[in-house]
Amino acid sequence: MYDVKQLIAAVRTTNGIRVEPDDPIFAFVTVSELVLEQFSRRVSDEITTRLVTFKEGMDQTERRAGQLLAEDVRKAAAQIRAEMQKDIEAAGMKAAHLVYQVDQAHKRPAMVLWIAVSLLSTMVLMGFAFYAGMYRCR
Repeated sequence: MYDVKQLIAAVRTTNGIRVEPDDPIFAFVTVSELVLEQFSRRVSDEITTRLVTFKEGMDQTERRAGQLLAEDVRKAAAQIRAEMQKDIEAAGMKAAHLVYQVDQAHKRPAMVLWIAVSLLSTMVLMGFAFYAGMYRCR
């Protein structure tokens, strides 16, 4: 509430008017104070209601943002997995090609060796056949 003596002193100092504690002006002050209290209570209740509504809206927004973020993360992870799978397949193909090339490189000297051995064997057999044919014809 208010201090009557302080109000009387303020009116006397500011306006130069003498006011008594039982003056009807204090009834107006009391009514004004009660109206102000009720108004303040209503404003406070309205602010509280709006804050609750705002908080609920923020919670919904946060949930929705979380869902959208989770969906974006899932999509990004799927893209990363797909790219990694492509890279793995490409690496597998390159590795298979390298293995093929290494295999071919190892086969060539063996082929050359077998061809050389075959030719040498053929020449030796032909030499024996020629020698045997010459020896028999004599």
